[in-house]
Amino acid sequence: MRTRAKRTRISLFGALLVLSGCAIAPVTDDVAHISASNIARQVRCEARQAVIDALLGYLTSPDNNMNKKKLDDYSYAVGNELKRAYHENPEAIRAFDPSQVTGFARTVTKLLYSTGIAYYYDLTGLETNNIDPAANLIRPTPITSLVTLGLTGNFDRQRQNEWSFTITDNFGNLVQKTSESYCTHHLVRTEDYVYPIAGRIGLAKLIKEFTLMSLFENLDELNKDVATVKKGPPSMVQQLQFTTTIGGGASPKIVFAPTGPQLQATDVSFPVTVSRKDTHQLTVGLYLDKGEAKILDVARGPIYEGSLITASGGRAEQGAARAVQQFLALKIFKPVL
Repeated sequence: MRTRAKRTRISLFGALLVLSGCAIAPVTDDVAHISASNIARQVRCEARQAVIDALLGYLTSPDNNMNKKKLDDYSYAVGNELKRAYHENPEAIRAFDPSQVTGFARTVTKLLYSTGIAYYYDLTGLETNNIDPAANLIRPTPITSLVTLGLTGNFDRQRQNEWSFTITDNFGNLVQKTSESYCTHHLVRTEDYVYPIAGRIGLAKLIKEFTLMSLFENLDELNKDVATVKKGPPSMVQQLQFTTTIGGGASPKIVFAPTGPQLQATDVSFPVTVSRKDTHQLTVGLYLDKGEAKILDVARGPIYEGSLITASGGRAEQGAARAVQQFLALKIFKPVL
């Protein structure tokens, strides 16, 4: 009997240890078994693949080729040969350069390859472990003077860790200077609805819309004050926020049958609650360098006289980072309280 009771206590203690958690600094590895560096790598590889798909999709589209001003026959042939070579050897895509095509196709591909992208990550993990013991005491006799006493306590703990960092790329360099082996086992093709930051996040749509709006919709630089109009190169920012919360609890309780005149315990309980909340924010900025934006004049009319932000040119990557910074400063995406 004593052996069974001892085993029960050991099992209960073990369950409490499991429920109480053990992460001093909660990170993504604890839940999804994927590090922040691997998350960043997956996102870069997703962006790279989205650029490749957009490039091949445009250059090999029969519909585009029907309008020779949109995609001439020479560029269409180059695109189909590139697609064939890419399927045989994915490394072949690194040899492509916008100068290999002509006409409007050169404008489109140069626009794509000249675009800078910045990724700003804010990864927060919050772990909560609460143990709130309680005991009720009673003096059963004499009945005429029943005495009770309730005792409670708490042992509550929270641990939070926040990582934030920025990574910048250029689409052209991302395709031409990044080996296919870099993305081997790191190219995620499906969404993860349980822990979204670990799956595909949908950059292809953002890249497509940025390209189309830059060419045909007079996309301007990020501007919060539409009444102030100054010229600036196109930029676009998308902010994603993923929140995953898991939790559970247990309420072990021991009930006694007190007798006699002494103050005795009637029951003792050890409620335990555990929760883990991961909040991941990813802000992606796309920016066409001010110098490279001049190629748009070939494809469309004058750009809107456009932007409150005074861009001084510079590298596309820096411009993308500034777009993200401006977006965050404007607090366009506010957390839900």
